[in-house]
Amino acid sequence: MIPEIRSQFNRSFTPAKYASLLEMLEQRCGVRIDFRVAETPIFMRGTQLEVMAEIGADLTHRLMGSADYLAVARQAIPAGYRVAGETVHPNFVTDDFALVRNPAGELVPKLVEIQAFPPVYGYQAILCSAYRDVFQLDPGLNTFLGGLNQHEYWALLARIILAGHDPENVVLTELDPLHQKTRPDFEVTAARLGIAVVDISEIEAIGNKLHYRSAYGHLVPIHRIYNRAIADELIARNVRLPFDLTHAWDVRWADHPDWYFLISKISIPWLSSPPVQNPVVPPDVFLNDFVEGPGREELAATGVPLPARSTPETVYRELLLKPPLLFRGQGNSV
Repeated sequence: MIPEIRSQFNRSFTPAKYASLLEMLEQRCGVRIDFRVAETPIFMRGTQLEVMAEIGADLTHRLMGSADYLAVARQAIPAGYRVAGETVHPNFVTDDFALVRNPAGELVPKLVEIQAFPPVYGYQAILCSAYRDVFQLDPGLNTFLGGLNQHEYWALLARIILAGHDPENVVLTELDPLHQKTRPDFEVTAARLGIAVVDISEIEAIGNKLHYRSAYGHLVPIHRIYNRAIADELIARNVRLPFDLTHAWDVRWADHPDWYFLISKISIPWLSSPPVQNPVVPPDVFLNDFVEGPGREELAATGVPLPARSTPETVYRELLLKPPLLFRGQGNSV
């Protein structure tokens, strides 16, 4: 994105340096990296990233501020997965943007999806530092927004996840965490914050409290859960948890599981329609509205080129279809 820095990086790149990057990542994460690591970082101007962060915050506030939208979004929460003690706001929101050229030739952001769920916050910090060290990047290149440095970033993450609790009583939960590709992030986060990584299916309920087993087999009460388990996967694997998610347990969540559904790809058709329409959100409608309702006309009214007639053989070359609640990049949207 910054031509001079890109050219300099490309000239200095070697396969040996990339191999060193992978080796350093595994050393710093403490486990094997089972997903592909990009050969290069992306070099963007800080102003571009700050603008996208501001847009993401604005979209999030619009969603949280609409009782009508939240009422509809709650209908997407599967039976048995509406968790007690819903918080007034999410702790984490991730906005994915594409960059496209406008008629003036400028690169502008377009929303791909929005999700109130924590991504790999720990791993991405380690990745950025590894790029910097292996490729000897300019120390003036930043990797954090809001003026934060690495120390302040981890302090903020600790404040949100721990929320003042003793790290011994805070757990990072996932389903079968030792076999998830995101395990490097779990290990980095656990090591930096001093918390345990716990399989959510092994949590034990006693009275009104939840517990986990320490490395020594001792029962430890859980006061706060840094939740990385996704209801979709629990449902897909037909997992029966040993505790009832809907019960009002004496525990706090970061993030509360309901927000995964409340701020998700389900929100994009709402964000792309008046009166909350934002130019960064591409035209978007639900498939059932496109097939049986006014969705086709709504897209056409925004200038989306569509075939004049719709038949079983019609090919819509200008549309993408994205399942609204599938996770980890599965699928794409009208």
